[in-house]
Amino acid sequence: MKLFIRQSFTQADSGQESLVQSVIDEIRREYACADFLTGTHALNKNSFIEYFEHQMKQEFTAKSFRQYRLGLIEQCDALIFIRTSMSESGAYELAYNLHSQKPKPVFYAHWVNAPIKTTLLRELDDEYPLVYNAFNSSDDILAGLSVFFKRYDLLEVESALA
Repeated sequence: MKLFIRQSFTQADSGQESLVQSVIDEIRREYACADFLTGTHALNKNSFIEYFEHQMKQEFTAKSFRQYRLGLIEQCDALIFIRTSMSESGAYELAYNLHSQKPKPVFYAHWVNAPIKTTLLRELDDEYPLVYNAFNSSDDILAGLSVFFKRYDLLEVESALA
């Protein structure tokens, strides 16, 4: 199961980075079959550019980062948004996926301290393969994530390839 993890970058501080890391760690523990296309390290506004340049061995530009991220969306089986702050780039990636020929299922976990205020990001689950999940801690995400994986047969992806 190839996962695209979406986290806030440009507005995320070290506290939000820790929260996202705890979610990633829980997913890794619970779902050994998960392949994290975006990596297993949470990042923040001070680390994501350096991480990209180190991993990709190229200069960070808006174009290079966008091409990289959209390429990962094309490869993934599902997107997991861990929203700890407002993110314009996250909205862009979400729209890119949902309006593609075959949108990938999205688990949209939003921190209770970062409620969804943008009208266009609300009630998408009526029209698209998307599940919302409010959370305070990583524990609040696991039950919803289990239901999401089963709903979209994502746990079967690994065994279907074997």
